[in-house]
Amino acid sequence: MKVLFVQSPVGRIEAPIYPIGLAYLAGGLTSHQCTGIDLTFEKSPGDALEAELERFKPEVVAVSVRNIDDSSYPVTHWYLDSFGEVMTALDKWKGTVIAGGAGFSIYPEEILSLWPRIDIAVVGEGELALPELLGYLNGSPAPAWLHGAIATPPRPLLKNVPLPDYSVFPASDYPGRGSVGVQTRRGCVFNCAYCTYKTVSGSGFRLRPVEHIVLDIRNIIEQGFDSFMFVDSVFDHPLDFFLELLNALSGIESILPWGAWMSESVPLERLEEMYNAGCRWVDFSPDVITKKGWKLMGKGGALKKLWPAVKQARKVGLTVGINFFSASPGENFMALVGKFIFMAKARVLLGWGSTFINIGTIRLYKGAPLSEKLHPGEELFKPVFYRPKGLADLAIRAFQSFRRRRR
Repeated sequence: MKVLFVQSPVGRIEAPIYPIGLAYLAGGLTSHQCTGIDLTFEKSPGDALEAELERFKPEVVAVSVRNIDDSSYPVTHWYLDSFGEVMTALDKWKGTVIAGGAGFSIYPEEILSLWPRIDIAVVGEGELALPELLGYLNGSPAPAWLHGAIATPPRPLLKNVPLPDYSVFPASDYPGRGSVGVQTRRGCVFNCAYCTYKTVSGSGFRLRPVEHIVLDIRNIIEQGFDSFMFVDSVFDHPLDFFLELLNALSGIESILPWGAWMSESVPLERLEEMYNAGCRWVDFSPDVITKKGWKLMGKGGALKKLWPAVKQARKVGLTVGINFFSASPGENFMALVGKFIFMAKARVLLGWGSTFINIGTIRLYKGAPLSEKLHPGEELFKPVFYRPKGLADLAIRAFQSFRRRRR
């Protein structure tokens, strides 16, 4: 079959993110004819899609919705407005529309109710499911996990997931030849109160074979990308797998610069090994600044390890990002002040141009423990935030306004 992969537009100017999810899907369709269009590049996404439908004449269109909004407070951008342009362009087209993606998988029923043009909604991971769905469209029996328009396939073992096909979205299409995401594991063992990782990917790590990761990175180098980012929830857990992978990365010649999301519990001596293996930037997400906040947010590890980890990362030459929330259970205005103090201390002492702190606000999504506690049974489809209060709210609004003007 002819399959057109479509990355939904975002409706504003943003740095394009390589559609790694669609590249994974294409990797499993070697017996089909596939191409892709990333509508984030297009000024008129609907017109561009209609032109591609006319040119390629696909039988199936597979659309990815990575995020439904940008999780920003107090000004929130709604990505589904631009997704509506995609659906409008598909209204007169006669083929099958399959939709999925991380953001989509949290709210499939709500999105289906808004856009009944979607024929099949894939909830979760689709690499092994999509070939079965195409077989079903060709006359094979329906998979047991297809219920009406909603497909809920089982989560695959990552050793069975084919390598991504990067040719569907060539690196040359992306600014500076782009950066691409690399997955080494899915799911998570941690219990952060705001997070939907377990809802989307499962409670527990499913590990990708290290030899597959090495092959993937070699493909990325050959495709001409400039860099890559490990997009795992946390790169240094489980520890044995982290060490095995780090050793394998050290053996890749001419490896590209790369980054990763780390926990504050990373063994400090491994940060230099990461740098020597090509790592150039890391991100930490402590989210909170107090012990009480740490406990109530369900964080693992220990808050006291954060500063030593950030300091050591900068010492070995890594650019560092640190992410906090403006408000969280157990924290008040003084905690927010503490986060601003941490920001100033880190940037002044560790390098203004190489140490970055982001202070965001918790967007409550369906399926997150904190959402179920505060809004039991609610869908939370439209943005709802765990907001700072009083003076803290005024402070974070002023801070975010300042950042928006700078950008």
